[in-house]
Amino acid sequence: MDKALEPNLARILYDAYPDSDLLPLDPERDCRDLQALLEKIRTSNIGDTLFQFLVLEMTEGGEGTLAGAIRVIGRARDDVDAVLQALVRARHESSDKSQKRSKPDDRSTCAHLRIWRCPDCKRCLYRSYKKIAEAGSPYCPGCGREMQLA
Repeated sequence: MDKALEPNLARILYDAYPDSDLLPLDPERDCRDLQALLEKIRTSNIGDTLFQFLVLEMTEGGEGTLAGAIRVIGRARDDVDAVLQALVRARHESSDKSQKRSKPDDRSTCAHLRIWRCPDCKRCLYRSYKKIAEAGSPYCPGCGREMQLA
């Protein structure tokens, strides 16, 4: 692509960034091109490391071209998504472990527990009656129907 026809990636990034209004940048002066924006973030503390990361990736990894910027930002999105999925799995595993630990082994300690059932889904939701009463009526996550006390 002809350099004259290449879009102003610095201005595209600035305009698309959700918190651009909070950045200590003058878009007319600092976003003339990626090199000017890179110089600004290297010489002053703009305080937003995500924005700094995006500028660096687009400038250095994307070679300052539109195709390169799309490639490196897409790869960064995939990397962030992989980390997010790992965090969600860790939260789920942690929740499962804490539920297994809090599960009483002795039937005599289960007297205060009630079983809520959804007849359509054949699922049981174990909770103490007091906690369910505080939270309100439970609903089946599968079909959305209100569960009945068995």
